[in-house]
Amino acid sequence: MNMTMRPVRRRLRQLGPGVLASLALLALAVAASAQQVTENPTEHTQGVTFSLGKVFTILFLTLGPAKLLGPFMSMTRGRDYAFRRRLAFKATVIAVIAVLFASTGGAATLHKWGVSVGALLLTAGIILFLVALKPVLEQFAPHEARIAPAPAADAPPPSPMVLAFPAIVTPYGIAVLIVLVTLPASETSVAEVLAVAIFILLLDLLAMLYADRIFKTPFVAIALGIVNAVLGVLQIALGISAILLALRLLGLKT
Repeated sequence: MNMTMRPVRRRLRQLGPGVLASLALLALAVAASAQQVTENPTEHTQGVTFSLGKVFTILFLTLGPAKLLGPFMSMTRGRDYAFRRRLAFKATVIAVIAVLFASTGGAATLHKWGVSVGALLLTAGIILFLVALKPVLEQFAPHEARIAPAPAADAPPPSPMVLAFPAIVTPYGIAVLIVLVTLPASETSVAEVLAVAIFILLLDLLAMLYADRIFKTPFVAIALGIVNAVLGVLQIALGISAILLALRLLGLKT
């Protein structure tokens, strides 16, 4: 048995941590897609509740690395690995602070301003729908229009704040996070929601640290492109679901 495992271990060492991290990221994306598809579609008709699995799926779609790798590579094009690593760590720290503040101060502000959970969820759903729809429509644009221009040689280095907002912490992700921690009927506690959100931010950090290796691995890059296309459609569906749920929370029949 040990003799048969040696070639496998040797092969894993040859792949390196970057490829292994990209494979783990791919597996998580597929798992999130499967969770979204297999979730009970009649759950919302029985009450506004979110299981831990659904919380992970929603936050993975709104805060996860699938929407981050492309912008991160564009922002750091031509920079060395040391700069990309510093930028990733600083932006992740800012993102964690923002998530912690949104789950506490954001919820308090929501009640202070008299904004209902339904109104906030409706806002998040509209933004998520429009943002997710844009890359789907861009697939039908001419190829030249989809090529991002290379940054100028004398361009200033990207700021961690610009990377943290809105690449890592999206506006609709923050809105969804506040909704998840303020819903009284939710099956998950605030601590569990925060733990899932911070775990996903750590996945974002891992993806940024190995982004270059991920895109240099042909079959992983192709697989991630397929998964991104699937996740894009799921994000559109999630945005519509959020809008319908928000309308129900606001007392409108859907």
